[in-house]
Amino acid sequence: MSTIKDLRFSLFALIALLLSACGEDENKPVVKVPSHSVLKISQAANENIINMNQHIDFADVSQGVVSREWIFPEEGTILEGNPEDAQVRGVFPQVGEWEVTLHQEFENNAYVGTETTARETNVLDTTIIVTVMPAVQLQTIKANIVNLDGTLGDEVSMTPETPTEIPFGSVLRFTYTAEGNPTVVAGEFFGAELLEQSALDGTFDVKYVTLDATYDFAPVFTRPQPNSSDTLYVANFVKCVRSSVPLTLDKVVNDEDRKVNVIFSRGLNANSVNKEDFTVKITTAAGAILTPEVTAAAVNPQNESAVLLEIDGELIYTDDDVLVTYSGTELESQDAAIAPQFEDEELVHVEDDLLKASDYNYSFESSATSYVGGDPAWLGGFVPDILETSTAQATDGSSSLKISRGPFSGSGANASAISTYVAGAPHTFNFTENENNKLLMKYDVFVEANGGSPAAGSGGFETNVRIHLSNKGGDWQEAAHPFGSLDEDQWYTFENVISVNNPLDAFNLIIKVAHTGEETYVIYLDNIQLMRFYPRP
Repeated sequence: MSTIKDLRFSLFALIALLLSACGEDENKPVVKVPSHSVLKISQAANENIINMNQHIDFADVSQGVVSREWIFPEEGTILEGNPEDAQVRGVFPQVGEWEVTLHQEFENNAYVGTETTARETNVLDTTIIVTVMPAVQLQTIKANIVNLDGTLGDEVSMTPETPTEIPFGSVLRFTYTAEGNPTVVAGEFFGAELLEQSALDGTFDVKYVTLDATYDFAPVFTRPQPNSSDTLYVANFVKCVRSSVPLTLDKVVNDEDRKVNVIFSRGLNANSVNKEDFTVKITTAAGAILTPEVTAAAVNPQNESAVLLEIDGELIYTDDDVLVTYSGTELESQDAAIAPQFEDEELVHVEDDLLKASDYNYSFESSATSYVGGDPAWLGGFVPDILETSTAQATDGSSSLKISRGPFSGSGANASAISTYVAGAPHTFNFTENENNKLLMKYDVFVEANGGSPAAGSGGFETNVRIHLSNKGGDWQEAAHPFGSLDEDQWYTFENVISVNNPLDAFNLIIKVAHTGEETYVIYLDNIQLMRFYPRP
């Protein structure tokens, strides 16, 4: 009796165990790995542009990979690691452009990067272009006096046995050639003032402002990225002697301390400055008019051709309109030339330009930069009919970006997003946080054809252009600048303020044209400026 009961219990237990096991198999989740190609390149932020003998780390962090192979050129590069590994290192000892290719085979048709639609293949070949730059090396340099009419005068020796005498207040223009594409001239000028410079033209200007002073000359020619530099030193280069030309006003600007600087053509007699001879009028962005007292005036110790004005408890802000008047009769140069009077001279704001500081191709002069229309597609997938650099119009340098598209069609604005690349990577500029993270964006647009009135179904607004800071999350701060009703065959300057609420170390710019017009538009874009902006509190 007990034996039959034990057997019945054992059968029930066995059936329960089998049912439990079947349930576990049926409920066990199946993990499906997507086929998704994602690469990480250590120098991608620098557009894969490096110096000789530097290395780059290449990492394949893709999912669903069945096999891979890193393919390096047979000559000019060194592969460190197994070419079938997920991560390898390449060393580049020779100048030039080098193609590194990753061959991948996936389980299924593969997605690439941020694309939302899989490619129609499970085999991908991705090519990364690495640019290896030569070291910066100065090859030739000469100097000429700049005449009052802007033409070049006498050449000044770069290898003088004794200092070359030049008129006090002279500006010298230096013209140079260099290997390695230096873009910034800095260094030590021993009290002289470095003025404008153009890496494109290979020129920079230096102003010599102190009477009887002898100047050495030690410029540094620098390529910020990848960093390389070369230095020239000339001892006892020039000596300033008395000038026969009149003393003139050059400009009125703010300095980095947000104070007024009145700059003349040559060094000033410090004992001839009188604060009572200057007045300052400020019109704020809100329309308020301020006439603060000039509480102090003195020759700027950093620039002897400038009068530094202290105004009662006030600083100069970027959104101020500032007018300065000089009504005195005693201000003079160090060689006793009398300063001219002037009334309501407008202050020119001087702020750091992030694009120039980062060697960004802001004026479309570099042939290394490429432009892709309809990119990113979600921002504006309509590809322009014409997207090319052109010398037909320009405000800075000799080139601009020509953009054109035919009449509106469909519904909603025909938006064209345009991204900029160098060596296959986004063209970026550096950003550093400061006290307010505000920027003033300005750019020039030549309207050859404005596209006409808005077409039916287009949304009713004018064709417009805008430039985005990318990588800002949802905070794009679009500022559309309409040109659909502007007069044609004219240049216009558009500007807007950006608050960088999601700061990064680097950004790239995306141009966007939203076309709604019944006709073709043709514009030329040039001279993008992105300057620090300090609004009045």
